[in-house]
Amino acid sequence: MKTGVVGGGPAGLLTALLLRRRGVTEHVVLWERDREETAGFGVILPPETLDLLRRADPTLASAVGQHLVHWRKTTVRRGSESWSTSATPPLSAIARTTLNRLLWEACVAAGVTLRECEAPALGTLSASYDLVVCADGAGSQADRTEFEITIEQLGPRYTWLGVDRALDGLTFWAEPTPVGPYMAHAYPFTHSASTFLVEGRGALDTASIAAHFRMPVRSNSSARTSTWRTFRQRRAGRWSRDNVVLVGDAAHTTHYSIGYGTHLAFEDAVALVECLAAERSLERALLAYERIRRPVVEAAQERGRISAEWFAQVDDVLDAPLSRFAATLLTRGGRLQRDRGP
Repeated sequence: MKTGVVGGGPAGLLTALLLRRRGVTEHVVLWERDREETAGFGVILPPETLDLLRRADPTLASAVGQHLVHWRKTTVRRGSESWSTSATPPLSAIARTTLNRLLWEACVAAGVTLRECEAPALGTLSASYDLVVCADGAGSQADRTEFEITIEQLGPRYTWLGVDRALDGLTFWAEPTPVGPYMAHAYPFTHSASTFLVEGRGALDTASIAAHFRMPVRSNSSARTSTWRTFRQRRAGRWSRDNVVLVGDAAHTTHYSIGYGTHLAFEDAVALVECLAAERSLERALLAYERIRRPVVEAAQERGRISAEWFAQVDDVLDAPLSRFAATLLTRGGRLQRDRGP
């Protein structure tokens, strides 16, 4: 079987790697047009991610494990006040560039053909390959076909920033300003750098954010004004059509505040390859993959929606005593299970 993979993020790279490692397909070609482009600085990985990788590819798991920064401490800050706890699930993070590099190198070693250019159109790929995996994220080529993509905007506007120091674990930071409160979601992803995501009503430049949070933040670029977005939760009406299948953000996105996006992408890759290995019919394999993954993803999307709604309404609880504010934040008003996500 010949397989074409569109997109060189975590979902596409792990899918391509496992297809070769498991011998499901003898020829895998992956296209990635923006290999050097990164966003988000670091990504959170829950403990089960490394367990998943150990079962799927122990060599890759070992390589990833060497670069993880771990923590148990969660801190909630509000202005000059601070509250901390270690009674939260252990989490870890890794630089996005490092994770993609390790996956890329593993694909090279496994014999995946990697092409740093724009992929052909899905119609062309579908006619040329036995299987086409769309792993090209939100804004996928699948949007221009018949996959029935729906988008829901969630939560306040946000921007990805970084700090050139390792913060002490996961930090949620509420900072009142004259134009309303801004929230930061911050965590270390190396021993010398942290992600510092900021959300609020209006776009602030990095200098204003640095002043409000008293933190020397930086953007991915040299631009003075950081890029602000509204999170778009993505759902595909169907995850496969003929010999084309969606994985990762091409099929679904989950709000960043629960920290499960990359883990779900990895689970997609593992489940897809396992279904392809188990089923003799491509159609049955793709249907089995969606049947297994859709309920898990939809449950995570619901947790993400609940979480995003809480952050959008943070004004309602901002003046509560700090310990109560922290408790409602960590459980998103009691609507999130304490054992799932940050």
